[in-house]
Order: sequence, then structure tokens, then C-alpha cells
Amino acid sequence: MSKNPFFENWLKPASSNSVFPQFPSVPFGMKEIMESSRKSIQAYTEAQQIATQSLQAILQRQSEIMSQMVQDSSAVAKEVMDEGTPEEKIARSAGLIREAYEKTVNNCREVGDIASKSAREAMDVLNDRITTAFEEIQSTAEDAKEQKSKKSAAKKSA
Repeated sequence: MSKNPFFENWLKPASSNSVFPQFPSVPFGMKEIMESSRKSIQAYTEAQQIATQSLQAILQRQSEIMSQMVQDSSAVAKEVMDEGTPEEKIARSAGLIREAYEKTVNNCREVGDIASKSAREAMDVLNDRITTAFEEIQSTAEDAKEQKSKKSAAKKSA
């Protein structure tokens, strides 16, 4: 089996025949990168859970609203079919239709509020993570700068 120099040499930064150019040293260790990635995934998972719970609450509330609308429609139909003059029936049905419309508007607002609240909560989780990630990057870069200045001071004194 022949050896492939690409796979043998591509991780050797000091190799003169390296396929990739040597990159400057990065102040981030693998441990910090993995921990940051873990925190980011955790934040995305939390935001997704908030969105899923919100969707479930919206679907449940919409189901309740639909049941109530069916019951209200039956009540309106029964009320209209009761005895009375046509004018009385029209007056009663107009009032019942107005009440049903107002309930519908309020229910739509309620569902919209649930969706808005969950979107706000999910975005807060993601924004907090992004802010923390930038702070982590800045702190790590400052630590690396301090380490570098200590090393160069040690070399000068030696």
C-alpha cells in the first residue's frame, strides 16, 4: 500500500512541503473552543425548547378557541330558531354575532401575545449567549496578550 504524503504531512506545521501554509498561533485552546461550542449548543437547545413549548400552547389554545366557537355557533343557531318575531330574531342574532366577533378578536390577540412572548424569550436566550461568547473571546484574547508580553519581557531580561 502506497503512502499518501498529503495525509502524512498536512498536520505538520514545520514541514517545508506542507500543503497548507502555517497559520499564526491562535490564543484559543481546543478546550475553550469545545466549551464555547457546548454553551452555544445548549443555548440553541433552550431557545428551541421555548419555541416548541410555545407552539404547543398556541395549538392547545387554538383548539380551545375552536371548541368554544362551535358551542357559540350552536347557541346562536338555537337562539335564532326560538320563538319570536323576525325583528326580534335579527336583533338577538346581531347581538350574539357581535359578542362572537369580540371574543374572536380577543382570542387572536391572546394567541399573538403567546407567540410574541415566546419569540422574545427565545431571542433573549440567544442574545445572552452571543454576548457571553463575545466576552469570552475578548477575555481570552486579553489573556493571550498578557501571556505574550510576559514572555517577551522574560526573553529581554534573559
